[in-house]
Amino acid sequence: MLTKMSPLLYWYTFPEAQIGEPSASQRVQALENSGVQASVLHDLMAVYSLAGNQQEQTHRTIFVLQGMPHQLFAAVSRLRAMNQNVGIIVLSPNLDEQFIVQILHTGVDGYALSHVSDSFILALVNNVWRRLSRSVHLEDHSSAPWTLTARGWVLMSPKGLRLDLTTTERQLLIAIFTQPGRRAAHQTLLKALDETNSRRSGQNRLGVIISRLKKKAESKNIEIPLRSIHRWGYMFTDEVHIDDESILEDYNVQPNTENE
Repeated sequence: MLTKMSPLLYWYTFPEAQIGEPSASQRVQALENSGVQASVLHDLMAVYSLAGNQQEQTHRTIFVLQGMPHQLFAAVSRLRAMNQNVGIIVLSPNLDEQFIVQILHTGVDGYALSHVSDSFILALVNNVWRRLSRSVHLEDHSSAPWTLTARGWVLMSPKGLRLDLTTTERQLLIAIFTQPGRRAAHQTLLKALDETNSRRSGQNRLGVIISRLKKKAESKNIEIPLRSIHRWGYMFTDEVHIDDESILEDYNVQPNTENE
């Protein structure tokens, strides 16, 4: 069962752990290109502060901590003591069995060597997110669906909050909503946006568009349930009501049958 929200990720790297490894900004950019809302933190105290201040929404928040084993053990211990609901992933250049046993007992949700690929990290993030989603399945969510209204120019949240859409955002969401299960492949979305870029640059552009849409929604206290399906496309994980289905005729989006 998928959560109705997308993951919000914060990345902190201990200064001495950055030497010889991909920068935190590079890692975060790769995650954002895949549709994850991610930010770099430069102060460990900011990590603890965010965790302590998000008790109401932490089921969708993941922290990635990169450092040496002794640093990570202390940080995870304090972070977990402050908040039981956040997801915690650690990256370290050294992962021996003793450290893994200790860090698992402390409450970490995932771990990896710090030099692993961006694809590995994204898979780890998605895996932690799925587990967090299942843990909050019994929460009392609103039964009202999302609504696409005003000829497709406005998305209303289940709580009645309004999000005005740009032309590109409107086209993107309609393309997703018209696919079976509200799951659309990259190529389907690029066709809907009339993109002629190369496949790789086109997928990067999709990631940027969705990341900006989520950030715009966040500024209005709206959490859009859009998630990336690794190396395939995007999915809207909640129910949607389209109050004027005639707008679908404007786009004539056909279900995608191609494998990427």
